[in-house]
Amino acid sequence: MTFMQVPVGQEHLAATLHLPDPAAGRVPVVVCCHGLTGSRIGTCYRFVRLARRLAAENIGCLRFDFRGCGESEGEFESLTADRLVEDLLAVLSEVTRLPRCDSARIGIVGSSFGAFTTSLASDRINGLRGTVFWAPVAYPRRIIEQELTEPARALLRQQGWLEHHGHRLRAAFFDEMPDIDAPAKLANRRKPLLIYHGTGDRQVPFEHGLAFKTAQSNAGATVKLHELALDDHGMRTVDANETILDGSVAWLRRHLQSPV
Repeated sequence: MTFMQVPVGQEHLAATLHLPDPAAGRVPVVVCCHGLTGSRIGTCYRFVRLARRLAAENIGCLRFDFRGCGESEGEFESLTADRLVEDLLAVLSEVTRLPRCDSARIGIVGSSFGAFTTSLASDRINGLRGTVFWAPVAYPRRIIEQELTEPARALLRQQGWLEHHGHRLRAAFFDEMPDIDAPAKLANRRKPLLIYHGTGDRQVPFEHGLAFKTAQSNAGATVKLHELALDDHGMRTVDANETILDGSVAWLRRHLQSPV
């Protein structure tokens, strides 16, 4: 396990690289994208556990914190969709410079808003071989429109920010949110996609995960959606955590280690 700092603009992202034994040579690599207010540790330490299990399968894993999150430089309140994409592309560029990582065999695991970020960047991810989404956000603008009440909008106009899980989100985050069909954009790549989503998710409705599945199916891409009988967005139960990890590792092993 190696700590890294990935440059992006005038700032740096905190990242952790997991690699198997050197005898494995050059290996595929999975990049983990956390959601809003998340970090490279992950819900239930899920990203850490995933990375260790992937290394045991001779697959590298790079976990990182977006700017303003976790241990990365920057302020959370400066976060926008464009900045998130810029961060992800900076990490992927760094992967191409790592001698033991095969940048022609890339996997992405996107949790919540990390799935939306992955979709926005998908047409610029060279070497993408497979993707896994956990409770993915497909249409953030719809969530904003449904939950941003008139009093909240007035407060946003007055002070220039709103609180989100103890953090400030500035007006730019809401104003600059792209109104894009993320599932359709991702499906254009026609890469295998595995999805886990709670059917009663109270934060990001199950319909978001279903939209990704439908778009992939319509594009003729390989896709599998696992419906979990949970209402917790983080899918935080022991059984769910093991199911998600087992399935994610198997999916990534299958699509990153198989011949093109």
